[in-house]
Amino acid sequence: MSLDTYEFDLFAFLLSKKQLSMFFTKIKLRHFRNDALRWGYKVLREHYKKYKSIPNLNIFKQELLKTTLSGDEKKVHFSVLKKAVRKRKIIDKRYVKDNIDKKIDREDILIALDKAVIEVDKENISGAKKGLIKALILGESDDDFPVINVFKDWKMRQIVRKKLSKIPIEQRFISTPFAPINFATYGIQQSEAATVAGLTGVGKSIMLGEFGLNSCLEGNNVLHFTLENTGEQTAQRYDSRLTRIKYDTIKLYEFDKSELGSFEKIFNIISPKMNSEIKIKETIRNKTDMVLVDMVIESLRQDGFNTQFLLLDSCDIMKGVGSNREYRLDRTSVYWDFKDYCKMKRLPGMTTTQLIKKAKGRKATTEDLSEAYDKARILDLVYIMSQTVEEEKRNFVDFAVNKNRDGATGAHIKLYKASEVMEFREIAA
Repeated sequence: MSLDTYEFDLFAFLLSKKQLSMFFTKIKLRHFRNDALRWGYKVLREHYKKYKSIPNLNIFKQELLKTTLSGDEKKVHFSVLKKAVRKRKIIDKRYVKDNIDKKIDREDILIALDKAVIEVDKENISGAKKGLIKALILGESDDDFPVINVFKDWKMRQIVRKKLSKIPIEQRFISTPFAPINFATYGIQQSEAATVAGLTGVGKSIMLGEFGLNSCLEGNNVLHFTLENTGEQTAQRYDSRLTRIKYDTIKLYEFDKSELGSFEKIFNIISPKMNSEIKIKETIRNKTDMVLVDMVIESLRQDGFNTQFLLLDSCDIMKGVGSNREYRLDRTSVYWDFKDYCKMKRLPGMTTTQLIKKAKGRKATTEDLSEAYDKARILDLVYIMSQTVEEEKRNFVDFAVNKNRDGATGAHIKLYKASEVMEFREIAA
């Protein structure tokens, strides 16, 4: 296969511990179309995993001699690798680094199209469509989840853990807005799909905004999809929560002089210091699925906005990528789409989920989720908001961690719902 100039430079770029460790999980074998470079990258990865160092030219040569390639093929492979090793110090590293995402996307698209054509030739149109969705929307491929060796790879796992331990907790988890809950669970990990569940009127969407604002203030870019409310209404909720000025005052622009001054002062102080942002995307429920969500995320990424926390309000009214006649299975497919997308993209996500009517007036559990068995099984974290009759009268809400796939459950806190300013306040025990 012909040698692509950028692919050659990319391989030379990766012949460095710093560069290789940075892109080890991102760049796969499939991203090299040239046989020699793909083989060389495999040797490079295996050697690095085992010895934590970059193989020299002699090691590549020794590994080539062990293969069943023909003599001519070995010469070609060695010639290509020799040129790459010699060029690694003179390549334009900035150019290579800036174009890695483009290279990865290009190869993934070409591979997905090749596989789809094969399925079409077999007259398996449905399989071709599913394969394209799986590869291009969810970003899933056969080698995305390599086999992990418990005993052989333990040193590599320790190296990764040690590096992660130096990153502040708030950068590794999407924390909740409430310290007592964070103390017990840390928050939502990358790749986890979470929900805030509750009855109508309890404040699920307000709570989603609490998570969004809290995460953004901690430095994460937040993308908030709103399917029921308008984008303007959702932005007004954030304005109210941040400034603690009543939502209706902002909506009707009925500020008194003090309120207007306070509103402008808060934004004038905070905005210039913010390196992160909350972007709100208004969509229509029967046209919104994870394909559309991915298109928006990718479009924003092209514009320089890297989504770090995804909010969907709500999966309960979205449509699935596929179609099911039975309502329960259709809802289940939406949650699987959400879960799979978060997992494949290594992106923490949160949605809102309705509880059944029987949960009214008492402490709710995951069994009270509508279509409870499917949703509770699929989601990684389930936060439940519930109220006794007396709590509802006093605007109190019990916020609890009812499911946590990779951590503790049972933590809960009592909150006061200040809906006039879109805020939940902790009540002292």
